[in-house]
Amino acid sequence: MFDEPSSYLDVKQRLNAARMIRSMLRHDNYVIVVEHDLSVLDYLSDFVCCLYGEPGAYGVVTMPFTVREGINIFLAGFVPTENLRFRDEELTFRVSASEDTLDLAKQQALKGKSEKEKEALKRQNFSYPRMEKTLGPFHLVVEEGVFGASETVVMLGQNGTGKTTMIKMLAGLMKPDDESIKIPALNISYKPQTIAPKFEGQVQDLFNVKLKDIWTTSLFKTEVLGPLNIEPLLENDVQNLSGGEL
Repeated sequence: MFDEPSSYLDVKQRLNAARMIRSMLRHDNYVIVVEHDLSVLDYLSDFVCCLYGEPGAYGVVTMPFTVREGINIFLAGFVPTENLRFRDEELTFRVSASEDTLDLAKQQALKGKSEKEKEALKRQNFSYPRMEKTLGPFHLVVEEGVFGASETVVMLGQNGTGKTTMIKMLAGLMKPDDESIKIPALNISYKPQTIAPKFEGQVQDLFNVKLKDIWTTSLFKTEVLGPLNIEPLLENDVQNLSGGEL
């Protein structure tokens, strides 16, 4: 039994892990894997069970389906054998849908702004300089770059090639080799990969300590608690949260 074996692994290592797990299959055994990555799931599986329900309250495991059936059921949010819908919206990866989502994000960013502010935001670009960082035998070279407002930029690459190091330099948590290089003063929210909760108490207690009264405002509830489905977790102990809940 493997619980999320591809977590924290890059694409190449996910495939290596998947090959290793498939190699363990024999005529007299079986393998059960919990997996979130649909491409790894597709490669790994002979059969797929979908799980649905309320996080932290109850869950239901469907009967096993073929791989294509199982993935399509999960994406559609509908189990035809039970005539049951467990998600209101269908998950789609069509390019046009992605563009619609991006346009919506831009509209949200411009919402409530004056015409002058809207024009400034549309033209707003952020740049970062060429940087280098040496950590022991490891050497990272970052070419200068530019990104615009309301854009999502994805960094893709193997583990250990410098993605986190670059983010840390942009966030000001790590200096480049040439400390005279000026990193632009950007508002950056840095969420590290490893989360080890030390707080003793409930989620709402943690919010009270860290955010004071901010988290009880209607704006915070509308923009954060609601969309991220955090409200059902408020009375849960931080120490008992799952990795995804954390």
